[in-house]
Amino acid sequence: MSEILRYDNGLRVGVENIPSLRSVSIGYWAGVGSSKELPEINGLSHFTEHMMFKGTSKLSPFQIARRFDEMGTISNAFTGKEMTCYYIKTIDDYVEPSFELLSDLVFDSIFAEEELDKERKVIVEEINMVEDAPEDICYDVIASAVYKDKKLGQTILGSIENVKRFNGDDIRKFMENFYVPSNMAVTMAGGITVEEADALIRKYCLDRFKGDRCALGYEQKHDVVSDCKYKFKDFEQTNIAVAYPTISVDSDRFMQQAYLSLILGGGMSSRLFQTVREQMGLAYSVYSVPSVYRNNGSFNIFVNITPKNTERVVRCLKKEIDEVAVKGVTDEEFERARIQLKTSCVFGFENPQSIMNSIAKPLLMLDKNYSLDGKIAEIEAVTKQQVNEFAQRYLTSSRVCAAYVGKKTDVDILGILKGE
Repeated sequence: MSEILRYDNGLRVGVENIPSLRSVSIGYWAGVGSSKELPEINGLSHFTEHMMFKGTSKLSPFQIARRFDEMGTISNAFTGKEMTCYYIKTIDDYVEPSFELLSDLVFDSIFAEEELDKERKVIVEEINMVEDAPEDICYDVIASAVYKDKKLGQTILGSIENVKRFNGDDIRKFMENFYVPSNMAVTMAGGITVEEADALIRKYCLDRFKGDRCALGYEQKHDVVSDCKYKFKDFEQTNIAVAYPTISVDSDRFMQQAYLSLILGGGMSSRLFQTVREQMGLAYSVYSVPSVYRNNGSFNIFVNITPKNTERVVRCLKKEIDEVAVKGVTDEEFERARIQLKTSCVFGFENPQSIMNSIAKPLLMLDKNYSLDGKIAEIEAVTKQQVNEFAQRYLTSSRVCAAYVGKKTDVDILGILKGE
């Protein structure tokens, strides 16, 4: 079980000591992403993440990269809807200097104008790249269909217009508002003790925060209205997403949804993969994945197909979804999902970076620790009846949403999904 260190300023640190490992993964987590951005600053979380590697008062961008490489340390970052992470993976010989450098990035980046101008161009290219990636577009379109004009419906990258306008003062103010102890956490996993973690935090982190109060909380729960959004573009492939509003991260039905996702679209033996791909040969990729946020969530299905197969595939999805909602899952499917979930947890616990990630969300959002034994106990506690009740309760047509990305079509996707 991970241990939690709590400090007077509100910072929480999760530590999972695995004495047999010589590698250590450490992440700084800020509870901010696109869902805490006003429209005029949409994309600033992601822009800030990029700029953290572009120079401190001591080191240039090249010197930062070279120093990490000299220690053999892997460093990176990512931004989501509700969290931003900066992380390292290193060996025990270089934990302290690697963490010192990571901390300098978080607390001592200077956001020089010449670097801002260069990184702006990089992010614009990233936005343009997404415009050529239909699956990535589909993720954004389905979020817009589910959450409409709410902040969870915004893209993580933001608009090109916003990116071109952001400056160093915007980032510094943003960090003062959101990079505060009560809205941040540090997670560490691998060959590091709680005592060693505490010493690092006190030496390189604890007294360096510039703000003390988070400007904005998480998005409140939304009442989702059924909708379908289309984005017509001349792609060779069509991407379709189907989403049902379900549960938030603190729900006691979290593991029931995990079972259902595996059974319906979580692997090669799942219903959707076997029907849509193996039996009908209509898609290369079809899968289900839940999106779980602090106060919202959805059960999502994604498929990429040839445009001419749009109606057949949507009707097939509708049939399989209705089948599992009405008739439930089989004993064999349930047992297979149980084993898959347990195996996945154990495999993840053998990777310090995976553990570092697993610790973060419950710590930052729920102020809870992570336990492998506790997670397996949750898996074991789920019954087939609970999974069936979950499917029956949430996979209903009354609030279903959909997204279509591809060549122009006249197929009434929402009408098919709602059985009209």
